[in-house]
Formats: sequence, C-alpha cells, structure tokens
Amino acid sequence: MQAERQKQGRIPYALWVLMTVLVLALAGCGNSGGAGTGATTTGDAGAANIKQEAQVEKKEDTRTITDAYGKVEVPAQPSRIVVLDIGALDNLLAMGVKPVGASSILAPGDPYPGYLQGAEGIANVGSVNEPNLESIDALKPDLIIGNKDAHDAIYEQLKQIAPTVFVETLGVTWKENLQLHADAINRQEEGTKLLAAYEQRAADMKSALAAQSGKEVSLVRPRQDKIQLYLTGTFAGTIMKDAGIVRPAEQQADGFSKDVTEEQIAELDGDIIFWFNREPDAFAKLEKSPLWATLKGVQNKAVYPVDWEYWLSGLGIQAVNKVLDDLDLYVVHPS
Repeated sequence: MQAERQKQGRIPYALWVLMTVLVLALAGCGNSGGAGTGATTTGDAGAANIKQEAQVEKKEDTRTITDAYGKVEVPAQPSRIVVLDIGALDNLLAMGVKPVGASSILAPGDPYPGYLQGAEGIANVGSVNEPNLESIDALKPDLIIGNKDAHDAIYEQLKQIAPTVFVETLGVTWKENLQLHADAINRQEEGTKLLAAYEQRAADMKSALAAQSGKEVSLVRPRQDKIQLYLTGTFAGTIMKDAGIVRPAEQQADGFSKDVTEEQIAELDGDIIFWFNREPDAFAKLEKSPLWATLKGVQNKAVYPVDWEYWLSGLGIQAVNKVLDDLDLYVVHPS
C-alpha cells in the first residue's frame, strides 16, 4: 500500500516538472522572439538615423543657387574651381579665391591680363571662345563657372565634369555677374563689399564732375575696316554712366556700338577721346585721316589710349576699378 501511494505520488511531480519545462521553453521562445523583434526594430532605427545623418551632411556640404539655367547644387565651399571667362577670373581673384584653371582671352596659352593680381600658377584651359574639355576634366574641378553666351554649346558636357554655374551674358550685367560669382563660391559678403565700394567711388566721381563744366568724352575703337563708337550699353559704357561722364550725343544710345566710316569721323568727336584696339595699325590709319585734325579732342591734345584688356575684355570688378582710375586721371583730375 505504501509503495502504491508512493508510486501515485510520483505522477503529479512528473507532471509538475514537465509543465515547468514547457513554461520555461515557451518563455525562452517568447524572449527569443522579442529579442529578435527588438533587434530588427533597433536596426531599422539605426539605418534611418544613418540615412538622416547622411542627408544632413549632404545638405551641409552643398548649397542650391540659381543661375542662367535655373537651380543648381554647388559645393558649400568649393576648392577646385575652373573659370571660363576673364570676368569670372577677375571677380574670384578680387574675392580672395584662386581658381585652379582659367581660360585666356584670345588664344589658348596666352598670358592672363596684366592688370590682374594673383593669377600666377593658374592652369590654362583654352581660350574663352574654345575651352578645352580635356584640360578642364584633368584638373578634377568641383565647380565650373562660365557664361551662357559663349559656352551654351558645351554646357551639358561641363555638367558631367562638375557642378556648373553660368551667368546669362557679359558686359552690361557685370554687377549681377559679380553677385552670382560671389554666391557660387559662398563669398557673398566679399562680393557685396566690392560692389558697395564701387558704387561709392562712382558716386564721388559723379559729384566731382557735376561741379565741373561737363566735358564730353568719346570712346572709340579703331579697326582696320571701320571705326566703332562704343555706346552706353557696354561694359565701359555702364561705368562711365555711373560715374557721371558726359558722352557726345551720337554715343548716348543704349546699344553696344555704332560703326562709322572715316567720312563720318565727326561723330566720334569729344573734348576728350579715349581709344583702344587689338589691331596695332588701326589707330595709325585713323590718325592719317584728313578729318582727324578737325576733332576737338585732337586740338585739345586730349586723346588717350587706354588698355583694351580692361576697357574691353576685363568684365570684372578689378577691371571696373582700372577704368575708374583712367577716368579719374584724364577726366576728373587731369594734370
């Protein structure tokens, strides 16, 4: 009897052990599942955080600006910049940024304009009208700056090399171009200061000239086959207008230039005559004209050659100030 009761007593104990094992197993499975779920959730959150951090980092590394084509994403602090026209080279150097590459004005390999400060050591990437894509690519730029007028045909190719910023045109828009160049390289404050200094200088010159007799200043480009009168719708023309320079009636139009013949030489007359050209013999030919000696500027001995590199082709803030230097020297404070 006692043995039978002992045998009967073992059965509940065995069941109890079995139930305990099952409970522990189920708990382990539950914990395992929970741990697995938790690990998955943590992994998803980690990936999301990494993605978010990458997006923030990308946002901090780049900026979106608006150029002649629309929105363009550029490096926040570009360090390897290639410029395709002298106006951009001029402006960047004035803002303390030295490009790794630049185009020359006329022919590939030509020296950069002598008036520019700090252009030594910049790699040549062709001419303004014919930039060399292979030379540009070899420099591994992180930003390219050009203009739509001259470089529209290669815009898509340039974009494949690096983010590309284009101004619309050159010349009369030099103020807007300076601001866009400053925005592209994240030097807005420097650009604003340069423009403000110009505005003040031009205003001071205008005030000084207002107190004078208002001598008319003619701007002429002699060429082999014609004579060009440069009007107010030019790079130099905008500066002269800002500075209060009085122009002869025939040169007050808004256009770019007007062609005249030697028989129409009276139209280039002025109390002061500035001239520039790229053709060495063109002015000598003009001087030989029988009508040349009849001009007031000639009779006043007030005919001055000025440097075409900044009067004609500079197109940046340093060139602007060189033009003002000449105006101050020959018009505002003549010796």
